[in-house]
Amino acid sequence: MGYAEENGIKALCFDIDGTFYPKRQMMIRLAISSILHLPFALRYNKMRQLLRSQTGFSEGETGSYPELAAKECSILYPGRDTDYFIEKEERVFRRPWERLFSSIKPYPGVRETLEEAKEKGFILAALSDFPVGSKLKAMGIEDLFSFKASTEDYGALKPSVRPFRMMLSELGVKPEEALYTGDSCSKDIDGARNAGMHTALISHSVRVYNNADIIFSSWDEFRKMVL
Repeated sequence: MGYAEENGIKALCFDIDGTFYPKRQMMIRLAISSILHLPFALRYNKMRQLLRSQTGFSEGETGSYPELAAKECSILYPGRDTDYFIEKEERVFRRPWERLFSSIKPYPGVRETLEEAKEKGFILAALSDFPVGSKLKAMGIEDLFSFKASTEDYGALKPSVRPFRMMLSELGVKPEEALYTGDSCSKDIDGARNAGMHTALISHSVRVYNNADIIFSSWDEFRKMVL
């Protein structure tokens, strides 16, 4: 009997970037998409860090992507129309990412692990800070998921409790009935734990982290420990 059955888990929820595939693949693609717009990319990253620190674990002040975009615009371009920021974000990041991430390759064992989880009756959900786009499809696992969303859809970034609670509400499960798996201690593990969820950290270096219920380094290990 694995961790999920022992703890009454009904939903297995996952981060995407750095969790289903190596983070270096993401960093290379982000670098490619940012190189021609480096000043904007640096300011954008600083702005997102500021928003995370301001919101922390709270619900935050914004509850939808348009509200979040307006907040981001007010930080980067005070006085400018929100449409200006949204168009630039689309042109610099979102459209190039959709193209660049179409070739990402998952970690070994991801598909097999998710198939087994699905066969055992677990609900599978994906929640990412970055746009989900066609990433799941590119990795050949989109068909296994009952739910997928970006935290931006709910107007907040991890570790805010809002996107976790909204996901749980849409899945129809209690926090203690869900396991969230990610690669970031502060955003994924601490955020999900604050929302009352069980947590699993994928890491090739961290062996001890008190806030994570499970730490694993491969998807075969996850399957054996959780399922």
